[in-house]
Amino acid sequence: MLRIISCTKTGEFKEPAVERLSELLSGKDSLTWVDLYDPTDNEAKILADVFKFHPLAVEDCLATVPNPKIDDYGEYLYIVIHGINAEALKKDELETHDLDIFLGKNYLVTFHKGHFRSIESVMERCKKNCSLIQTDPEFLMHKIIDTLVDNYLPIIDDIGEKVDELEKEIFEKANQKALNKLFTLKKDILYLRRIIHPQREILRNIASGEHKQICFECSLHFKDVYDHLFMISELIESYRDTMSSAMDAYLSVVSNRLNEVMKVLTIIATIIMPLTLITGIFGMNFDNMPLLKSPHGFLTTMGIMGIIAFIMLYLFKRKGWW
Repeated sequence: MLRIISCTKTGEFKEPAVERLSELLSGKDSLTWVDLYDPTDNEAKILADVFKFHPLAVEDCLATVPNPKIDDYGEYLYIVIHGINAEALKKDELETHDLDIFLGKNYLVTFHKGHFRSIESVMERCKKNCSLIQTDPEFLMHKIIDTLVDNYLPIIDDIGEKVDELEKEIFEKANQKALNKLFTLKKDILYLRRIIHPQREILRNIASGEHKQICFECSLHFKDVYDHLFMISELIESYRDTMSSAMDAYLSVVSNRLNEVMKVLTIIATIIMPLTLITGIFGMNFDNMPLLKSPHGFLTTMGIMGIIAFIMLYLFKRKGWW
């Protein structure tokens, strides 16, 4: 799907047909936003045929770029940034997908193969209030990226709650279920860390004013977005450290539990050893043995074995072995 919206400096809002795109791009009095949402091959051709983007940029745009990046092609910027996949989130799965952005003098092109809440939110706001895109296209890009970063916050809060709950569960009941939760949560945290760290550097790059496509005023706005993403990045680092500590705690709890079990089994085995010795002696096939012919021999022997077991338990308790 290809969507085009345009707004002039006088506040005139339009949704022109694709045939007028070349005319709009040649003008200087309007800002044009082209959004390519799961485009067909014919729709994607405008990247090379109309906008004349570099083949390498078009190739990256059509492919799936696993990591965020920014390339300066002089007349325009090519940016790949990742957002939370809302569809996967409904299935309780954490997943991100890439948003490709081309920023020019009087246009903004967004390309994505999945639903982006930030795109839909900003587009609805633009339709209701054209003043949002009356200014330079980098301000429009800022609104999209700012909304995209804000969408990370509920996910980070949810991960924080899961980390706290998992810590309590590990100390209360360290079992296989808790271990599976720990591995799943750690995988999600490492996945977010791999995405957000380079994304943070991209925003720092944009906010630094190194690119002529970003005016000074807009770079200040991007600095605020960078601060938000930096805070998110620091939270992820703290959660990663907490997960490592939780893993150590899990292993410690399991080890202590195993030691307790081994202690009990060792005490039982130690008590049984002299009792086994007694029963082994009286089980030998000799005719002349004490108590062998006595009518009270069995009870006497069981009494002796009980006394021995009691004395050993008393000694173990006195030494603090159990």
